[in-house]
Amino acid sequence: MPRHVQADVGFRSMEKLNIEQLHQLRLSIFDNAGSLHKEAKLLYANTMYARAYLLAYFACEELGKIPIIIGAIGKLIQGEEVDWKKVAKRFRNHKEKVISENYHHYVFGIELDLINDSDLKWLNAQNKKSHSKVENKNRSTYVDVLSGKILLPQEQVSKEDAKKIIKITFKNLSTHWESESLTNPILGAANKTN
Repeated sequence: MPRHVQADVGFRSMEKLNIEQLHQLRLSIFDNAGSLHKEAKLLYANTMYARAYLLAYFACEELGKIPIIIGAIGKLIQGEEVDWKKVAKRFRNHKEKVISENYHHYVFGIELDLINDSDLKWLNAQNKKSHSKVENKNRSTYVDVLSGKILLPQEQVSKEDAKKIIKITFKNLSTHWESESLTNPILGAANKTN
């Protein structure tokens, strides 16, 4: 299916979800990111570093969808119009998901620094790296050619690269678990019954 048709179908499908279903979507995204992280660790343990990197990256990108959905939920709760086409486009755009995840981690995972602004410096640095993060994902996925040399994914991603992103992914999952526990009413209701 062509991308423009897929995006059109995506926003039309998404706009049919009610608020409770959107909250469930958040949990489904979180669960999928957790599975991607777990599978990345299995690949890492079996010395498949490029693919371990790829799945850990995908887990981070997947988590970046949650704040996008939360923004739509907030507008619905306020009775505001939601631009579902824009939401669907951001939901499927690699760079947008990376930036969304950066902001989430900034809000929930970085300590506020009113004196030196190290938190803002971190966020700005991460957002500047968003394109290179997508490029690194591509290097872990595809064979390429540069200056007449064939580049294989397993030669482009080191053990240390994979280890680092798996660790980052775990931090992001932990941060999302905390924020979901605080803000997702489905988890709030489940916690009250336990």
